[in-house]
Amino acid sequence: GEALLLAPRSYTRRHWISFPGRGQPTLKVCRSVAQPLVGGAGMTVAAVAVLGRENNPLYLRTFGAAGGGEAAPDTLRFHFIVHAALDHVEEKLASQRTAAAGGGKLDPYLGLLYPIEDYRVYGYVTNSRAKLLTVVDDDEVKDAEMRALFRRLHTLYVDTISNPFHALDSELNGCASFERQVARVVETGLY
Repeated sequence: GEALLLAPRSYTRRHWISFPGRGQPTLKVCRSVAQPLVGGAGMTVAAVAVLGRENNPLYLRTFGAAGGGEAAPDTLRFHFIVHAALDHVEEKLASQRTAAAGGGKLDPYLGLLYPIEDYRVYGYVTNSRAKLLTVVDDDEVKDAEMRALFRRLHTLYVDTISNPFHALDSELNGCASFERQVARVVETGLY
């Protein structure tokens, strides 16, 4: 029978619909054929969020099909996912503080916070207690890739708030330069 290839931007797998004769179309998922379409280093970033020191949302950007013009449902879903991650951020920070009290060193990279639905949420905390969260649509993400992504996002964040006309802990959604650079970093995998 004939086959039709569907490759939406938010999937890392290709979906085939085959039409065997006159019967109903069947959907087949070919997991080993496709490469990730967002994030060139091998992972698919679904959303990036920046939260202020009081856990106020400063920035949220979705990528893939979720960020391609459909605003309300997917953006609200990622707001929920990011908000739910805050409890896990606080747990990781508390465990790091107890480890640092015994002579350890605080690491800004928090690692995997938790998996939810088809996503995994990773976190990073700056010295000023701003939180960078990334929602990834992959099962196998290397810590080295995530650390590099967070270092790059942290650098962009520091460059943006270093502007004397930018108020500390204010929203970043209106900052065109920050939005453009985050999109470039995530979509091209420049981390």
